[in-house]
Amino acid sequence: MTDAVHPAITDPPVRAHLARLAAQAGTIPSGATDADGDDATRIAELRANPSWVRLPDDQDLESFDLDADGLALRLYRPRAGHRGTLVFAHGGGWVAGDLDNNDALCRALALAAGTQVLSVDYRLAPEHPFPAGLDDIESALRFAASGAEGLIDPALLGVAGHSAGGNLAAALALRARDGRAPGIRVQVLLCPVLDAPDPDRPSYRAHTENLPLTAKGMQWYWGLYLQDAGGGAPVAASLPRPDAAGAAPGGTTGNGAAEVPVEAAPLRAPELAGSAPAVIVAAAVDPLSDEAEEYAARLAASGTPVEFVRREGVPHLFLVFPSTPARDEVLAQIAPAVRAAFA
Repeated sequence: MTDAVHPAITDPPVRAHLARLAAQAGTIPSGATDADGDDATRIAELRANPSWVRLPDDQDLESFDLDADGLALRLYRPRAGHRGTLVFAHGGGWVAGDLDNNDALCRALALAAGTQVLSVDYRLAPEHPFPAGLDDIESALRFAASGAEGLIDPALLGVAGHSAGGNLAAALALRARDGRAPGIRVQVLLCPVLDAPDPDRPSYRAHTENLPLTAKGMQWYWGLYLQDAGGGAPVAASLPRPDAAGAAPGGTTGNGAAEVPVEAAPLRAPELAGSAPAVIVAAAVDPLSDEAEEYAARLAASGTPVEFVRREGVPHLFLVFPSTPARDEVLAQIAPAVRAAFA
């Protein structure tokens, strides 16, 4: 059998992990996202992922399950002390995931940054399309801003998210900037979705198979999430990729969309000045890598402090792979910026 691992994945432990998965399945699993057939069956397969587990607390960290008017939350707290709280949105393409699927990542993030992490079990598409999940993350931020019954310092808040959750965190950061949500000190965007799928982006053209997330898979997720661009969300005309100065002029893109809500595609926000300081991580072997880099450049051009980390040789989802050092090394890189935001 030929090597099923994408040749650009050069990080040895990550490559070995994917090779083991390929040996078991015959190909790199990209979930049900690249499959043909009934959407309901594909969604059920994604939601039944057996790797989503809650790890036990240990001598370094404790966790608490909370409820905010019916919204399930989990608070991760380093035992040695902490400062600030990140309201966290899990990944899963807006259609899968729960409090367990990013449990290990939340624990590692809390310990690396010395901060609390408040993970949110937000509503999922297609049953609850845009902007339901975003509204739930805002509700969690408002709960944190209330003090969460004494568990959280409301003056030291940030937002964070992985993959589709990074999209929700970025959109919520824009709401906070505009005074439509409680204020935050930092936004931590981990391999985020920041624009509508664009097959003309180089990172989309380069990443079509043998990967945990492919261009086709991202387009499938998007179609389930953004069923209706209404709901009163700010809408921007389709915008080309930012120019070298970081501007996002009007026009059309190659993705064929006439209008996309800014809160679904934060990269299309006409102006980013005044945003909270950002920490952005991109995986180099990922359809989403270009838009993460573009967003970091636009934020920096607007005067927003940005810590941008591009990890070479790894694909989307590397932050949730088991037994690989890449995650811990990247979290150690970004931790100083998170701590500085809460100083």
